[in-house]
Amino acid sequence: MELLQKIGSVLLTAYSVLIAYRVVFFLAGFFTKAKIYPPARKDHTYGIVIAARNEERVIGKLLDSIALQDYDPSLLRVFVVADNCTDGTARICREKGAVVYERHDPVKARKGWALEWLFEQIRRDYGIESVDAYLFFDADNLLARDFVTQINRAFDQGGDMAVGYRNTKNFDTNFISAAYGIHFYEATMTMHRPRAFFRQSTHIAGTGYAMSSRLLRDGWHWTCLTEDTQLCLSGVAKGVKIDFCEAAEFFDEQPYSVGVMLRQRLRWAKGRLACFFLLFPKLLRGIFTCRERRFSCYDLFFYILPYSLISALISIVYTVAMFVSRLLTAQAPLAVLAAPFAAVPGLLSALAVSWLGTVAEGAAVVLRERRHIRCGTGRLILYVLLWPFFTLTGVPVSIVSLFMRVRWKPIRHDRDVSLAELETAGR
Repeated sequence: MELLQKIGSVLLTAYSVLIAYRVVFFLAGFFTKAKIYPPARKDHTYGIVIAARNEERVIGKLLDSIALQDYDPSLLRVFVVADNCTDGTARICREKGAVVYERHDPVKARKGWALEWLFEQIRRDYGIESVDAYLFFDADNLLARDFVTQINRAFDQGGDMAVGYRNTKNFDTNFISAAYGIHFYEATMTMHRPRAFFRQSTHIAGTGYAMSSRLLRDGWHWTCLTEDTQLCLSGVAKGVKIDFCEAAEFFDEQPYSVGVMLRQRLRWAKGRLACFFLLFPKLLRGIFTCRERRFSCYDLFFYILPYSLISALISIVYTVAMFVSRLLTAQAPLAVLAAPFAAVPGLLSALAVSWLGTVAEGAAVVLRERRHIRCGTGRLILYVLLWPFFTLTGVPVSIVSLFMRVRWKPIRHDRDVSLAELETAGR
């Protein structure tokens, strides 16, 4: 047992040293300003890609926000894959001028497969490289009026991909939607912004990003439960540059029920674990061979490393082994059986410390990102105090995902707020 404790201590120390750069990231994300890209030398052509399943409540508002862009509309073409839809999604999209492809394949009902099929249709009818790049959105998104103009500035710098600033359009629904919002604001402050400041690649998270058509020359081939993670990790390992454009703001609807939250996070956990085992060898190799992206490979390796899950499993195994060992060798077995109950106060104390630390981090995040948050101060303070619930449930959710067969299921979106309403709420 002492040997196991020493090994665990050494591993923890080594891990802490290897990710010490994140302290610098945190400080840079809090104190530095957004990276500003110069005006683009060229207005590039974009194909706007939307994968939708039964999204008639919200997709019209997304298309309206695209029509309101201060970008030459002749340079934009909207492609929608209505994936296994049973409502009016396809009709609404056609009425608003989108190119719509209806797909019916209940066996391969997943966003990654839908995009794979969509790009086969685009190749056949238009040619994948008929546009300079593609912009990817979910049906519940809304785009700030200058989103395309701003993302074009970043893309025009010669990078392969660029991701915009993810805001939350229903932050103040309840503490769950607020927790999601803080989660994504935290990603901006502690990952996207510092990576941009240090000129490193960042990651994408499902939506709101531009991708060079050159990278899609052979079609879309990222089809796992978290196709976004698979895409960005495999790309960076090959030297792809993913820029962060903070001025390109878009809005996302977040879940607001515990059931939907747990279901989505189970999928995230399962998908990220699969991506880790699939891609960590390439990231490790990239650290030594990808001259331009060595640190990005290093950074994203630790981004995807399931350290919390590994630590939790080791702790569980160690605790069980120690308990069984003491029980078998003890002269007073009843005293050993009572030991776990004696440890409860210590566990509660550790949980309280972790909760307070997470609250402090959340407070720093909302303080830095406050101008983007559409929520009153009193409720915002309450949501920050409750935010650790979202963070601390990540480990048990990850453990459960190991033993469950997780399937991709659509999340119902019903917050049909318009861009004008969001702009008014933000004043």
